Amino acid sequence: MPILADSVALVGYFIDMLNDQEDIRRRARAHKSAAYGAFAEVSRALSGARRLELVDLLAQGPRTVEALARGIGASMSSTSQHLQVLRRARLVETRREGSSVEYRLAPGVDAAFVALRRLALDRSPVLNAAQHDYFVGLGAPETVDRDQLAALVEAGEGVLLDLRPAAEYAAGHIAGARSLPLAALEAAGDDPMALPALAGVAPGALLVCACRGPFCTLAALSVRRLRAAGLPAVRFEDGPAEWRASGGALEGGAGGPGGAG
Repeated sequence: MPILADSVALVGYFIDMLNDQEDIRRRARAHKSAAYGAFAEVSRALSGARRLELVDLLAQGPRTVEALARGIGASMSSTSQHLQVLRRARLVETRREGSSVEYRLAPGVDAAFVALRRLALDRSPVLNAAQHDYFVGLGAPETVDRDQLAALVEAGEGVLLDLRPAAEYAAGHIAGARSLPLAALEAAGDDPMALPALAGVAPGALLVCACRGPFCTLAALSVRRLRAAGLPAVRFEDGPAEWRASGGALEGGAGGPGGAG
């Protein structure tokens, strides 16, 4: 009888152990389903072209709904709906300024956006074809990279120009860049060298035009205008978000969107 009792107890022990293991497996699966589901919700918030464009604009600095709607060429109601999707995913934050509400990126979102865009540029032939067709068609396909830019500036053979609007420049810009909004360049006509932003630039120095990042068209339009005036110019594809994500310093504002300011 003692042997039988011991056997029954042993069987019971193994049954309990198997039940515990099954419970652990169920709990692990439930956790993974919940975790990946929450992850997917955040990912879905970034799945729309308009919302990605909004993130790109907010990477330049805080904006109101009105300004964002103008920036993406959409209605106020449509823009508000996209912003609410981003807000529910906690990718944007709000702050009231007087009678207006400003949106800004939550901490870390600009770096995530840069990584996602780099992945798309690495993997999407459709995206690369669109980039090539536009910039070649505009006559501004040439770019310089970070190392080339640093060498040009150090040797006094180049200057970095930020073609974004003055408010974006003030919110945060690549260290050492000079502000030359596209509107000011266009207003200068055939004599851009008379602009204050180009004061002291050595004759023949390469004018390196930067704006919001790889998809931004302001730099390409500026290159075209500067070349028409007989000046050497190329694009620099990094915007402030790319620059900071690669460890570069920003000036102005309080450190850039969603971070230390």
